[in-house]
Amino acid sequence: MNAFLTAAAVVLIAAAAYVIHRLNLQHADRIAAYRYSTPRPGRRGHGTPQPAVGPDRSESPTAWPRL
Repeated sequence: MNAFLTAAAVVLIAAAAYVIHRLNLQHADRIAAYRYSTPRPGRRGHGTPQPAVGPDRSESPTAWPRL
């Protein structure tokens, strides 16, 4: 009787470990699919990232005419 209960406990522990493993894989897939950088609808000031802008050539001292 003790051997049967021990075997049943081992099988239940293995089944629980497998279920937890599958749930962790599903959770990891959801995290990988979620885009954290996309703005939520209705929020202001959080648009798509703009490309970096270099210094304006008209204000640069090297752009002035030489005398």
